[in-house]
Amino acid sequence: MSRSRQQVIRMLALVPYLQGNDGVPVNEVAAEFGVTPKVIRDDLRLLMYTGTGEYAGELIDFDLTALERDGIVHIRDAEFMTRPLRISAREGVALIVALRTLRASASGLELTVIDSALAKLESAVGDTVSASVDVLLDEVDPVIHGTVVEALTGRKRLAMTYATASRDEQSDRDVDPRRLFTEQGKLYLEAWCLKVEDLRFFRLDRIVSAEVLAIDAEEHDAAPRDLSAGIFTVGEQTPYALVDLHPRAHWLTEYYQVDLIEQSEDGVWRAKLYGADWDWLRRLVLRNAGSVTVVEPDLLRTQVVDDARRALQAYDE
Repeated sequence: MSRSRQQVIRMLALVPYLQGNDGVPVNEVAAEFGVTPKVIRDDLRLLMYTGTGEYAGELIDFDLTALERDGIVHIRDAEFMTRPLRISAREGVALIVALRTLRASASGLELTVIDSALAKLESAVGDTVSASVDVLLDEVDPVIHGTVVEALTGRKRLAMTYATASRDEQSDRDVDPRRLFTEQGKLYLEAWCLKVEDLRFFRLDRIVSAEVLAIDAEEHDAAPRDLSAGIFTVGEQTPYALVDLHPRAHWLTEYYQVDLIEQSEDGVWRAKLYGADWDWLRRLVLRNAGSVTVVEPDLLRTQVVDDARRALQAYDE
């Protein structure tokens, strides 16, 4: 999970936790959330700019004297969190755009639910939403998209050829489709893959060909994966490299799975950088040459150095 997403999720949980535990020591809060006291203090300072407005009583507040002197957290002016939510016309438009984006990947009963919510929001917002809005998703072959939707709505098995970019290879797979969804501007199919006997996510723009089979899709005993942490999840076997991120590479912590370990005064961040496989990690380091330094493992560091030397030799030749 990216550093900013971790922080947002943590702060969303912090407010109700502190409302129910007023006067709790900051060290206990840090232990409860599995971070350092400094991280909690930084979260609290950021929460002080959060609320429904910009004046006293509309922003979350904390007793800074008690926090700095005694290490105790007292939360103030957060009562608005328990009141029914009222959204502005601008927020309503944002929700409508999000629902329209979601509708592009929906099928079956999902369309009914989305259309019902859209109708209510559009009626409440009125003419504000009449202005044109561009929703940008990665381009997908309309024939393949239509075939996938046909398999979903007809509950049929799908045969497809899929390109795996990290390994630069294509594979033939039979899958039982479950749903379509969008994530970071990309359209994904969640399906049970008979090749690996497990749930998998497939990007539609990487499906080379697709065909609906005359076989009913089976129901498989597998719960939908929680996508709150993103498509890529870290497990015990997930490869990672210990790297030093120079200031120009700090943006990587917002886009990739990174665990920050240390932030030095010269701006170099030491972190664990996770990847789908070692080739992907090697290419990411090479693309950010000069800004990312591999500390370990030694094999990855050697591969990066050798690839960089060969690239430089090719220019010389």
